[in-house]
Amino acid sequence: MSTDMTTPVQPLVIDHIGFLVENLEEAIERWSVATGYTFSPIARYRTQSWVDDSNPEPHWHDARISFSKEGSPAIELMEFHGEGTHSAREGEGFHHIAFMNVTDIQERKQQMAQLGFSNNGQAIDENGNVILWFTEKKDLNNVRLEYVSADPQPIVADNGDALAPDAAGKPDLWAPR
Repeated sequence: MSTDMTTPVQPLVIDHIGFLVENLEEAIERWSVATGYTFSPIARYRTQSWVDDSNPEPHWHDARISFSKEGSPAIELMEFHGEGTHSAREGEGFHHIAFMNVTDIQERKQQMAQLGFSNNGQAIDENGNVILWFTEKKDLNNVRLEYVSADPQPIVADNGDALAPDAAGKPDLWAPR
C-alpha cells in the first residue's frame, strides 16, 4: 500500500454501518431487542452487474437487506449471499462503513487508489457507471469502506416488487407495501 498520505480525500459523513448475518429475520429481531431500533421491511439489493473477488465479470447479486430507522449512522443488516463480498466465508459481524450520495464514484476510486486502496466489490448500472463501490478490507485495518452514488440503487422489495420512490426518486424502504 502507498505510504503517501499527505493529500487526504474530502471528508464524507458516515451514513450507515453494515453487518453480515446468517439469518436476516432472526438478526432483525435480536438487533431490535438489543438496540431498541426499528428496522425496515426486508428488501433486496438486486443487480445483474455485480463485480467482486468471486468473479471479475459482471454477475447476478441479490443481497437481502434491512436498515434501522434510528441512528446516525444507521445500521444495515445484510444476509449472507453468493461467493464473494457478502458470502458466509466472510463470517457474521462487521462488514463496512458507508458513505452515501457520492457525486463521482470514479473520482473517489481514483483518489483512494492513489492512497493504495483496491477494489473489493462494485455495482454497475446499465450505462456502465459504477453506482456502489467497496474498498478491500485489508487496505484499512480489516475495515471495508462503501461509497454509494447519488443515483437510485437497484433495491426492490423482498418479493421482487418495485418499491415506491422517496422524495429524491430513490427506492423507499419505509413506504407501505
